[in-house]
Amino acid sequence: MSRPPGQARIEAPVVGLTAGLPGGFRCIAEDPDGDALTYAFDWGRAKAEVSLSERVPSGTAGDVAPVFQTKGQFSARCRAVDTHGQLGAWSEYALFEVHPAPPLDDGKRELTVEVFGHGRVTSTPSGIDCTSTCSARFEVGAEVTLSAEPQPGWRFTGLLRCGTERASQVVRVDHNYHCGAGFARREEQAVEWRQTGTSYPSDASWGPDGRLLAVLDQRGTRGGLRIWNAGLGQVARIIHQDSTDIRSVSWGPRDEDLAVGLADGRLALIDPATGAFHQTWSAHAGPVVGLAWYARGNELASVSHPETGGAEVRFWAVSSGTESRAPLRTARTLRKIHWSPDGARVALEMAGEQVEIHSLDPWVQVHEVGHGDSFSWSPDGARYAVGSYRNVRVYETATHELQASWFGPWSVSSRMDWSPTQDWLVIVDLAHSLTVLNVNTGTVVANSTEVPPNPLDALGFSAVRFHPVHDSFVAVARRPASVSTFSVDAQQSRLLRHELVAHSSAINATKWSPAGNRLASAGDDGKVRLWGAAGQALATLDGHGGRTVRALGWDSSGARLASGGYDGRICLWDVEQGRLTQPPLQMMQRAQGHTPKVAHVALSPDGRTLASAGATLFLTGSMTSVQVWDVASRTELLNIPETDSPVVELGWTPDSQSLIIVYTHAAWDVWNRSSGVLKRVESAPEILTTAALSPDGTRLACSDRLGVSVLDVGTGAVVAETPMWMRQLSLAWHPDGTRFSGGGAYQLVFDWQVHEHGQLLPSVVGVHDSTVLGASWRGDGEVLTTGGADMALVTWRAR
Repeated sequence: MSRPPGQARIEAPVVGLTAGLPGGFRCIAEDPDGDALTYAFDWGRAKAEVSLSERVPSGTAGDVAPVFQTKGQFSARCRAVDTHGQLGAWSEYALFEVHPAPPLDDGKRELTVEVFGHGRVTSTPSGIDCTSTCSARFEVGAEVTLSAEPQPGWRFTGLLRCGTERASQVVRVDHNYHCGAGFARREEQAVEWRQTGTSYPSDASWGPDGRLLAVLDQRGTRGGLRIWNAGLGQVARIIHQDSTDIRSVSWGPRDEDLAVGLADGRLALIDPATGAFHQTWSAHAGPVVGLAWYARGNELASVSHPETGGAEVRFWAVSSGTESRAPLRTARTLRKIHWSPDGARVALEMAGEQVEIHSLDPWVQVHEVGHGDSFSWSPDGARYAVGSYRNVRVYETATHELQASWFGPWSVSSRMDWSPTQDWLVIVDLAHSLTVLNVNTGTVVANSTEVPPNPLDALGFSAVRFHPVHDSFVAVARRPASVSTFSVDAQQSRLLRHELVAHSSAINATKWSPAGNRLASAGDDGKVRLWGAAGQALATLDGHGGRTVRALGWDSSGARLASGGYDGRICLWDVEQGRLTQPPLQMMQRAQGHTPKVAHVALSPDGRTLASAGATLFLTGSMTSVQVWDVASRTELLNIPETDSPVVELGWTPDSQSLIIVYTHAAWDVWNRSSGVLKRVESAPEILTTAALSPDGTRLACSDRLGVSVLDVGTGAVVAETPMWMRQLSLAWHPDGTRFSGGGAYQLVFDWQVHEHGQLLPSVVGVHDSTVLGASWRGDGEVLTTGGADMALVTWRAR
């Protein structure tokens, strides 16, 4: 009987190859029976037509000269095949590099634009005009301006890796350049529901019927609006201007009277249903920092701070965008403007604890009230309230006579508002306390203190607004960022809080339960939140001491959820009860004083076994460890103190018998729970950024510098692949295993269909405002939910 050849040895070119030109590779092995040998070459992620050598005697090298068209670093291996078809062992991988062909010496360089989604990109000067991928050559140093036009039903999301941050549409062609243009379906067509965080909320304004709430949010140097459907607890729309930022907001007596003040001095009216700016006009030379509507809705007051100092208040006829009254000017800067319900006066909260009440009849003197931190008109305008440290004073508007002075538990009164339905004032302060006060009696109706995790780093409440119809109000805090509605339970003297912000920082992980009735999300704020299928908030699980949570995993019943955080703990939750099923498990410290940061958890489908992977960081680098426990006994079943490289995926096969531990160097260990055997599988060496195990446990979806690929779990062979220069940071399989989705640093959310003959066909699902960090398909395969660094939790409709 013929015996297989011995293990082969491969020799790769020491000097890099050139794309389009042949390169020399050599393989050699010995056959124990002296049979002649043919050498088969595996080029990994590189592509070449030549893969077999000529037949040569045993112990003689076989040479091949493949031609590669793709530039980059790759790896190859070879093995021998004897005349009887017996296969020898693969050689070790050999690394090689393919350099791009030298450019044509014509004084020009090539610009390539790749279109993602449905739209068209053109250039000035001409040359680029495409809906997929196209290239054109331009003179060295030429500045090429790119223009994008979305197809109907789509929107342009931005140029990717083109130009500079200030002028992304202008590309200076100093060398061969490859960039992209993103297009995504319009949100009203693509989004099932959205939850979101907020970066730095500073003000809020209710719609006239209280159904919608507009929150002014400052993100870096960019201000925008988040429109919440407060009843559903979901964000209906996010609005911003690309050319300038939004600095102030006020909602008038009609739905269409949503006014914003812009940093470039303009005023604008926004359609809240579409986010479109349907009317704009120039109002000030500088940013518009305050707005107030006349109750009848036909006039709008705006505030700006001139460079010469003080404040400027102007009044506008909204229908025409022209000034309706003489402007007001003050010597001091202005914090807030309040227009009386009868339209006869405006109250100005000034710097220096001063309130100025101006009659709009120019012959009436200005009335000043000292020791005023905050102000509010009564609903009928007959009275007004001025707040200060532990004190609120109530005055008659007509005479400015003091009617009452009440003391309470608040400290410095940062904001105040008068209920339109009750004789109540709500007072919020810098210490995160909230007090509802009966204006007529001075009795505290209800109060609460929302203590932040780090009080020394907190900024207190920046805005408070009573609901126009109900006995509730919204309070907004800048840091930690929160937008909360509070219902007033006067009988029990308590406030019932409902937080609208999904997470107050980046959302690192999303995971649907197998049945699709619950979604779990986890973020840098240290919280795990549970949501219903329609996006309704169900519970908040807080078991990681405020430390970052990056890992989530369900059992097959959906009754148990595991979470892992930077505190080194793995929590196992009973989601029905919203509590821990047992004390948290703790990953073992590998060095004194260094707690592993849990990045991955995997709860077996039967719920009996829990796996985790965590990284321990040092000044000189990091190390990753893996631990597996029996849930019932808390006995450790597997401990890998230091892995060969970081872990990018932990996943169980459907029968709960095998755990797949995937590493960044494109290798993985398969651990059998019954036998305890650990088997290594290797693919062509690459640096993986993420991986996801298919529902049947037989394939891995992976992302690396060359693109996106599907690998066979048993052999490491490439099943399907597609080139892509955008590395993905999160991938998730569709429940039927025919496609997978994900996203990364370029903000787009992609879907890849796995077709026969190794094809992966990508399409764009949607877009985030920042890096995509988590992705998960619901069990019925109808929606995909992604989370990102923009604090958004978006559920996309499957097409």
